[in-house]
Amino acid sequence: MGHFSTDQLPDLHMEILPPERVEESCTDAKACLCCRRMRSAARMDDDGCGICDECLAP
Repeated sequence: MGHFSTDQLPDLHMEILPPERVEESCTDAKACLCCRRMRSAARMDDDGCGICDECLAP
């Protein structure tokens, strides 16, 4: 018969990193007319008529 180990996993160390936060104020957030996502005014194109930079990107 085989030998059963009580330790199923070896000593495994991992680091859990939180997601990066964008330091933008939520008070200037506007909805993109194309994707409907809330974007800060800094991420909106100046003459994009309310469409965010990601939607305008080629």
